[in-house]
Amino acid sequence: MKVTSTQDGVAVPEVLLAREQDKNQLALASRQGSLTRIRRGAYCDPDALRADGPASASREKRSRELARARALHRQLRSKAVFSHTTAALLLGCPVWTVPDRTHVYQRYRPSSRAAKDIVRHVGTVPADAVVTAQGLPVTSLARTVVDCALTLHPLEALVIADFALGRDLDRAELQAELDGWAERRGVRRARLVVELADGGSDSPWETWVRYEMLRTGLPRPATQMPVSTDRGVFHTDLGYPQWNLGVEYDGLIKYRPDGVGTGHDPAREFMNEKSRAEAIRRAGITVERVAASDRGDVPAMLARLTAHLPPDVVGQARINPLLPPS
Repeated sequence: MKVTSTQDGVAVPEVLLAREQDKNQLALASRQGSLTRIRRGAYCDPDALRADGPASASREKRSRELARARALHRQLRSKAVFSHTTAALLLGCPVWTVPDRTHVYQRYRPSSRAAKDIVRHVGTVPADAVVTAQGLPVTSLARTVVDCALTLHPLEALVIADFALGRDLDRAELQAELDGWAERRGVRRARLVVELADGGSDSPWETWVRYEMLRTGLPRPATQMPVSTDRGVFHTDLGYPQWNLGVEYDGLIKYRPDGVGTGHDPAREFMNEKSRAEAIRRAGITVERVAASDRGDVPAMLARLTAHLPPDVVGQARINPLLPPS
């Protein structure tokens, strides 16, 4: 059995449907662990879901959702278009939280007996807003961003919107797409998400740091802030050049063997990072570092950052009511 198919960096596990298999052999394979059930009537090779190393649980959950989408596509008897966070995964977008249910657009309302692992959005998607990804019909990247901005927590939507702008999607296209939802609940918040999106974000965690800064009312930071040093030009993840402050998200993955790829040397990474940090310091830039652990005490993280800003700027900061806590 072919484990996965890969397109644009997205690996989608192949699936077996119970209705197409010998029931006895399927039951035996399931008992022996050579097949795992991903939804009712659908199975796949557990090796296609398995992941090792950092964030393995999240990557396995992502693979399971991709497999569930493929299974559902083969099981549905009526036309459907994958949407929202399911479309985001199929299009290769990072997500802050991997969905537990598969999102589709269909023309009819689900019955009370409908499967609980599917979220059916009633409606018809215009033909020009449907593309094919991994062999499945999905909403276009612009439509996906807008759907997520209208329905998800702003941080969740911002992660996807940041990625989309980083792939050269035009912000004006997103704004025009939102014009068609003028009467929709949540459109004001969705417009804010599109306004705040920044293609310079390199990871969901960088988006999270920026979200917390924006939520508290701080000025919009620059992404990938250039710093000219005696060793060349470096970039900090975020920063305020006017106040000589850089902000870096430190993920542990780059300090682990093979953390960012086969042959990755964490010792060399550490020494390179130390040399880079010293060059940035000599250039007169203060760098504050944040990590995933800072999510447990966001006020303390923000206090470290605002200590480097002018008192009047900090004093004018107000929580944005459209941006709830993450």
